[in-house]
Order: sequence, then C-alpha cells, then structure tokens
Amino acid sequence: MQVLMNGIYNKFTGSTGAGSIYALLGGRVYPTEAPQEAAFPYSVYNLISDVPEYTFNETIENAVIQFNIFDDDKSVTNINTDFTALTTLYDWSTLTITGYTSVYMKRELSFVTREEDVWNYMIQYRLVFQKN
Repeated sequence: MQVLMNGIYNKFTGSTGAGSIYALLGGRVYPTEAPQEAAFPYSVYNLISDVPEYTFNETIENAVIQFNIFDDDKSVTNINTDFTALTTLYDWSTLTITGYTSVYMKRELSFVTREEDVWNYMIQYRLVFQKN
C-alpha cells in the first residue's frame, strides 16, 4: 500500500531536528531494501502485512510495519540511541495517509542482534487506519 509507505517516509523526513532519527541516520531510510553501497547507519522499513477489516459501513486497515536499523559501530550505544529516536517518533503516533485517517501506531516487538560486525535493531509496529 503505497500511501501508507509514503506516510511513514513523510513522518521520517519531517523530523529533522538535532537528535531526531532523521539527523542520526543522515536521512538514510529506505523502503524495502537499502542500496548495496549505503553508508551506515541506515534504516529499512517494510510492509509485513495489511489486512482489511469491515465493520458495518467502515473499512479499517490493520497493517504491520517493520523497521530495521543497521549500524557498523563497535559499540551498542549508537544503535540504542537510534532505536530511542525512532520509537520517540513513531510510538503511538498518527500518520498522514492520503485517503485515510490514522487511528494509531503501536510498537509490538523489538530486538537487537549483531552479525558480522553489523548491529541490526528490528522494530515492529501495528498500524490501524480507516478509509475516509
């Protein structure tokens, strides 16, 4: 659903202050897949699931979005800072989604791993939004 992906990206690019996830990642957030030569740190976001729910005369979308933050810094400190900035922006936020009203965005899962000297912080959100 492209309008949802646009809403996520627009929220990210609208948060440009010092200490924001945009500033910490240098603006590097990519839908689905990062370019092979992307500089660290960066984030990728994916639509995992999008299921419509029909209640009487309303259409409600129930979606799951996953963010992955990648960083090659040796210390876990930077990726934890990135995680805090991302969750500060998106936890219980509302998005501007063309043709829909955002109901909520709730974090459901997160964990950090390190493989081949690269940290990967995975954060998953459930979004509920209603067709206008």
